[in-house]
Amino acid sequence: MEELNKVYALYEARGLKCFGCNLGKNYFSDGHRCFRSGFFFHKDCAESKSKICNFYHPQHSLYIKVLAENEEAYGNCKLCRGNLSKMYYYCLICDFTIDLICAKKDVMITIESPNTHEHPLSLVPKMDLFTCHLCGLHGDRFPYACKLCNLSFHKDCAESTPEIKYSCHPKHILKRLTHVPKYTNGKCCLCGNKLHYIFYHCSICNFSVDVNCVKNPLPSTLVNFKAHEHLLTLMPQRNFICDACGMDDDPNPYVCLPCNFMIHRNCIDIPRVIKVYRHNHRIYYNHCLDVGDRKCGVCNKEINWTCGVYICSKCPDFAIHPRCATRFGIWDGIELEDVPETNLEVKSYEVIKAEEIKHFSHEKHNLKLKEESDAYDKCMSCKACKYPIYSGSFYSCMECDNYILHEKCAYLPQKKIDSFYNMLTTLITDDVRIFICNACQNVSQGFRYTSDDNKTILDVRCGSISEPFVHESHPFHSLYINHSTEDRVCNACGVNATMVLSCEECEFVLDIKCSVLPKIVKHKNDENHFLSLCYGEKTIEQYWCEICEEELNSEKWFYSCDDCGITNHIKCVLGDFIWINMEKDNESFPAYMVFNNRMNRPICFFCGSRCQFFSILKLYGKTCCSRLCFQNYFKMWDKISWD
Repeated sequence: MEELNKVYALYEARGLKCFGCNLGKNYFSDGHRCFRSGFFFHKDCAESKSKICNFYHPQHSLYIKVLAENEEAYGNCKLCRGNLSKMYYYCLICDFTIDLICAKKDVMITIESPNTHEHPLSLVPKMDLFTCHLCGLHGDRFPYACKLCNLSFHKDCAESTPEIKYSCHPKHILKRLTHVPKYTNGKCCLCGNKLHYIFYHCSICNFSVDVNCVKNPLPSTLVNFKAHEHLLTLMPQRNFICDACGMDDDPNPYVCLPCNFMIHRNCIDIPRVIKVYRHNHRIYYNHCLDVGDRKCGVCNKEINWTCGVYICSKCPDFAIHPRCATRFGIWDGIELEDVPETNLEVKSYEVIKAEEIKHFSHEKHNLKLKEESDAYDKCMSCKACKYPIYSGSFYSCMECDNYILHEKCAYLPQKKIDSFYNMLTTLITDDVRIFICNACQNVSQGFRYTSDDNKTILDVRCGSISEPFVHESHPFHSLYINHSTEDRVCNACGVNATMVLSCEECEFVLDIKCSVLPKIVKHKNDENHFLSLCYGEKTIEQYWCEICEEELNSEKWFYSCDDCGITNHIKCVLGDFIWINMEKDNESFPAYMVFNNRMNRPICFFCGSRCQFFSILKLYGKTCCSRLCFQNYFKMWDKISWD
């Protein structure tokens, strides 16, 4: 657990697929999930020993290896040949690696009375070329050998018997086969995995089962009163629709004949009370709905009202398919049954009278609501989000000249559950510390939402995002936060991202940094007009950036002036430090933003190139040109006290 905590920021959760062993159990199990990557680790995988001795490599100890989110393992497991996952054991001296599953398997050194041979078989603890005497296939590692006959066997072949009585198929005896008959589909009837060199088969029923399912059979009967009030019996190879989730993707139901009730094994342990990112309230599992047409709040597809569904007790029209509600990125894996519900949001202001409030971030004076601002006042920006205030309502201090909050920012709660990590966060209102937002990766000052352990920080622009999210660039459908293990391409900038806002009805994807871009901005190249955010155009006309004078991809987002017709790259207009306080606002603070508007562009201290973007950062007198340079040295700077 110690080694895993060095790489991932973990919290207790429940889940299926584990990134430690690369396997998913057939039920939701306890474990740990990472706040940032979303990776889930089974409890027993997370608690793997840091050092082990293994019979397959007796000459040296093996040590645990934990790979970061963006790291890939080289090679494969020397025992099973499978791909290595984010956790595995390795030898410091030899080229020997073994995955967590193989490392924890019991090793049978000698098979005293094998059914495949008349003499005892002993494990050869080394990689050795051999031909299995039973199945006739070649192997290259860890055979079981007979010292008297000079014969070798695969482990599964050595442990196998010619025939078995199998609890999941009690009607007929299953016979051992080493070649897959052509009339089968070549897959195990229980787990669906491809059949390998040895398996068991019933030719009468065309029933095949692999060695792993033989060793770990599903229980023939189950009693689970949360799922159903009666005894449930396994009935393999039956096409059916699960009464719990409405899906028909597994032909091995547990059934109750008197009730005509059928359920997947996975659905028996389905959580009863959960909180999903897509809804503000808890949702509850119900075995059926009232008659009527409803659509799922996640996939927007029709819900079968005769099957199980999640519903909200406070929102009568809200419902979600069980598979949609419990999938990764929608649910945090925590079941809330028997956990009391409390209202966690805390207001940040007190109404004094009409259009006048006292805000907890500025308690010495009251704030007055104003309807309009001077659009050309470059110094007028919100203390919370750092956006310039060009139009719309805002609160201004009745005594201080420079304390201004957007109306929306003034109403942000002191405590809330954020939409990205489903964590309780607290609004921190000092606007001095420089930080990197975990969601959009922007370098920011201003107000921020911070988790209790300070490992997760969101600027208020990202911290105020809620689902469903509506953006002007995609007005016909709502967007939802999508945590993906694979990169998805943002429609706005064309850059890959794993945490995005996406549309469930089409393939529209928006990464977080693009979703919070300001709609209108000002730039020194056009001081008399506003630049508006353009959401891409399909045209054969070639566009150029007025600032850097390089070609601009018109299909991606850019800023343009409706009056002058000029176009500009987003990065050229904003730079990476537009959300940092300017020099005059930070007279005693050693880090501040300056506009790159001089005749000679300064040289970045960290990368040695000339600063080309609109905003640059001055840090202890040194010039920083971009977010990349700041991130590369962030660990060094983070040791400095910013307060």
